[in-house]
Amino acid sequence: MIKRRKGYTIEIDLPERTGYTAVCTYKYNKQLDKYSLEMELKHKDIGDCFRIDRQEIDKQYISGTKDTIEDNIVRIIEQASLSGFFDYYIQRYEYTIMCFEKGNELYE
Repeated sequence: MIKRRKGYTIEIDLPERTGYTAVCTYKYNKQLDKYSLEMELKHKDIGDCFRIDRQEIDKQYISGTKDTIEDNIVRIIEQASLSGFFDYYIQRYEYTIMCFEKGNELYE
């Protein structure tokens, strides 16, 4: 699984889903002694300037240390992807893009 680090955000390619990545932002919560993890779905063909390029799909608290948190996140993404967790969100994402393209065709 390929991951790219951007500060406290890592972008992880989804296995079996060419072009899709999970964008995961994590922050340490001192009171809970856990990390807050927010996941978003992104497709490589959509630029960051479009608001529809991502949708928040999950927020959870996970255990880990500074040294293990990114490996824990990669395992969560891998397991979620292989279990079909992202399928619904990918279908919604593709439908939204299709609607945008149809609307753009009508407008032009």
